[in-house]
Amino acid sequence: MPQSVALSLIDDLAADGIESFTARDLAARVQLSPQARSNALRRLVDSGLLDRVSRGHYVLRPVGRLGTSAASEDVALAVGALLAGEPHRIAYRSALDTHALIAHPARSIQVAAERRVQVARLSGRQLQIVHEAAVKTRIGAEPLAGGAWVSGHERALIDAGARPGLVGGPSVLAEALAARTADADALSELAEQLGTWPALRRLGSLADALEIGWLQHRLNPPTHGGEIALDPTTPGQTLWRDRRWRVRWQVAPQELRAGLQT
Repeated sequence: MPQSVALSLIDDLAADGIESFTARDLAARVQLSPQARSNALRRLVDSGLLDRVSRGHYVLRPVGRLGTSAASEDVALAVGALLAGEPHRIAYRSALDTHALIAHPARSIQVAAERRVQVARLSGRQLQIVHEAAVKTRIGAEPLAGGAWVSGHERALIDAGARPGLVGGPSVLAEALAARTADADALSELAEQLGTWPALRRLGSLADALEIGWLQHRLNPPTHGGEIALDPTTPGQTLWRDRRWRVRWQVAPQELRAGLQT
């Protein structure tokens, strides 16, 4: 493909508002042999006009970011290119990162989806698919550019409370809670809708014990269920029991509180 034709193709894609596409999409636009099409895509990637986010999936590099990886700048482009049209959402630590609720960004891309994709990395970053039934995937989710979905603020907190090990543990969950206010009523509604009462109990216990003002004493403990661990993935000695929320802490509250003040 001559360079002038390649540039015209890029211009047409941008004019049509297309940020991501597949090699099959390209075949529908230009008449090239598979080998010629592969060579053309490789040259466009090498020249900095495209970014290959997974096998057969590409995104346009935004103007002003040529020479950098579009997908590393915008996780949504990479995820949207891979899973557009399928139930999914950027979730757990990646969602906390997207909403700027944590100081240290996620090193991998965590996506909740029903389909188990055979892709290990997206644009140089490890991809972790967290299996989830499709009927729950879009609950509390928000659309992003490029066809991707992400957990909304409240869903991101509920997910982190349900599986704190996926976000980095109770200290990261506490950091996300303290970062900024959310809708306390929406947290309770999501917990009921998803059946994730342990998540609500962990959030309530952290908010009350650490005196996180916007949420402190705003949630009501569920009446059912036995005692749970603050972090179910980390065995350890119980250092404190929250009798109100029936949560067993393997870390002292003052330690987490000190971490929020640094």
